[in-house]
Amino acid sequence: MAGRFAGKVALVTGASGGIGAASAVRLAAEGAVVVCHGRDEGRTAAAADAIRKAGGTAHVVIGTLTGDAEAAAIVDATRAAAGDVDILVNNAGGESAGGGMAGWFEASAEDWLATYDSNVASMVRLIHAFTPAMRDKGWGRLIQMSSGVVDVPMPMIPDYQGAKAAIRALTVSLSKALARTGITANSISPGFVLTDTNRKWVAAMAERSGVTGDWSEVERWAARKFVPNHAGRLGKPEDIANAVAFLADPASDFVNGIDIRVDGGH
Repeated sequence: MAGRFAGKVALVTGASGGIGAASAVRLAAEGAVVVCHGRDEGRTAAAADAIRKAGGTAHVVIGTLTGDAEAAAIVDATRAAAGDVDILVNNAGGESAGGGMAGWFEASAEDWLATYDSNVASMVRLIHAFTPAMRDKGWGRLIQMSSGVVDVPMPMIPDYQGAKAAIRALTVSLSKALARTGITANSISPGFVLTDTNRKWVAAMAERSGVTGDWSEVERWAARKFVPNHAGRLGKPEDIANAVAFLADPASDFVNGIDIRVDGGH
């Protein structure tokens, strides 16, 4: 498939749905060979199948990244399937290890460490693994998924917010460490994006708030609540995928060490 990413291999972690799946579809649609990583084999395979049906090339690797040996297995499987990675989209992560909307005094120190491992150390393992080949080629793209909650912290999920803030800092540091190598490192901070998980959460919150109409009414209510500065809609996974494609573009080589907020103006 021809396109601006023809000849490039992209690994998208957490590609079993939502932002990860949308990003994988977008990169593949413009010519990249995409490796879809996930923990749920059925959902990840479905994302890869959608790419193939559209004429793209996709492979599947399954497993966790929260451990050196586990991450190494993902690296080996990726290389076996597609070769060296040119575009690494570090999207995999997780919510507060305390569960749901755990607050400062519900999330234990152990929860903080677990959340940091799944959101930050998992990325570091892959960056360490794939950056040397990018250096050899003189080209690469490292894209980390942070979060808009870094800009508007809440009293709950502090471990998650702290991990997402760390992602921004490590990305800026990484961009400087890789200066003059042809590799760029940037992050993206999504606002409220209507993934399948968030759709269920919005519906439940709307019901508790007395909004009982059809989904279009629920979505209008949620847009007013979560994206007050936007023109009447919530974010979509494709909105974030557009930013991924921009940062991965060979023409974006002068965009380095930044964070892009994609949050509708929240």
